[in-house]
Order: sequence, then structure tokens, then C-alpha cells
Amino acid sequence: MKNLIVTILVLSACAGVASAQDVYSSSGKALNRQQTSVKSDKLIDPDRLIFGGWGVFGIGSGVTNLGITPIVGYRITDEFSAGIGFGYQYLRIKDYYSVIVDISTAREELKPLNAHFYSPSVWGRYLIWSNIFAHAEYEHNISSYKEYENNLLLTPPYEERKVSVSVPSLLLGGGLRQPVGGRAALVIMALYDVLQDPRSPYYNTFALRVGINVGF
Repeated sequence: MKNLIVTILVLSACAGVASAQDVYSSSGKALNRQQTSVKSDKLIDPDRLIFGGWGVFGIGSGVTNLGITPIVGYRITDEFSAGIGFGYQYLRIKDYYSVIVDISTAREELKPLNAHFYSPSVWGRYLIWSNIFAHAEYEHNISSYKEYENNLLLTPPYEERKVSVSVPSLLLGGGLRQPVGGRAALVIMALYDVLQDPRSPYYNTFALRVGINVGF
């Protein structure tokens, strides 16, 4: 009887050690040793993050055009990436409006255009071959500026009015990436707004972008 009790205690201790070595998943299912040695998948792989953007810089002949568009994204597969962006652009055109400031002499005065553009966006890219990719982007352009208009009932005979315009744009096109070292690449794109709203900043023109992306 004594030997039987000792045998039961030894077997129980061995079973306890074996169960202590088991690893369970979040669902409660035990994983074997081979499964536990496999590296778990990461929810977000930092090596697949994309960030960077592009800028706008132009000064001359009475026109000042400055802007920046930072972006952040993720390489979902080796070919397909998606992300978001937010652009800001300032545009000033000297002598844009002409208004009468004196009725008796019909004297005119030139007023500038000072416009601010805010452009949140979502985008996707697909790497077609080597460093050539297709790009699609929905961008919502919100602009605010002052406009001037003659009104002979006022003194002075013109009115100044604040204007806010909201215009959607669907940009389709493609581009080329050129690695410049590390994870960084020079990105060049040509995009066309297929919605072609007359108030769009891309109306009747192509959007040409040059910038640096890291991770793409």
C-alpha cells in the first residue's frame, strides 16, 4: 500500500511539471513546443510604415505659392500600400482683383488674392513593376479667401467678402520611385482629377508632385 501511494505521488508530480510547461493561446487552446517556438505575428510592423510627403514652392512675377503635404501610410502587402495625408497651401496673386475706388474719377485700384487651401486625403498605391506604381487618391479641398466686387451703393464703392469653398477631387495616375539611401526614396507623380469640378485646384490641369517617402 505504501509503494502504491509513493507511485501515485510521483506520477502526479510529473503530470504537474508537464502541464506547467504547456503554453495556451488566447482562445485557451494549448500550443505544442514547436508552435511556441514560432515568432508571433506583429499587429503593426514598423518596417512597413510609410511617411514623408511633398511640398510646393514658387515665388515670382507677383505670385507666391507655398505648401506642404505630409503623409503617413502602411505597406499592406509588398505591392499595395494605403494611407492618409493632410495638405496646406498658401496662394497669393498680386493685383488679382480690379475695383473702382472713386466713382467721380472712375479711379481703379488693384487688390490681391490671398487664399488658403486645406486638403485632407486618403490614398492607395500599387507597385506595378520594379519602381513604377499606380496611385489613386480622394482629396477634399477646402479653400478660404477674400474677394472684392464693385458695389456703387457703398462708400468706398466696392465690397470685400469672405468666401469658403469645399470641392472634392479624385486623383488618378502613377509615378516613379527612386531609392536614395536607407529606406528613403524620391517619389515623382503625375495625377489627374477625373471629377473636374470647375472650382477644383486641379481643373484642366495635371497635379505634378515630387517628394521624399520613407518606407515605400
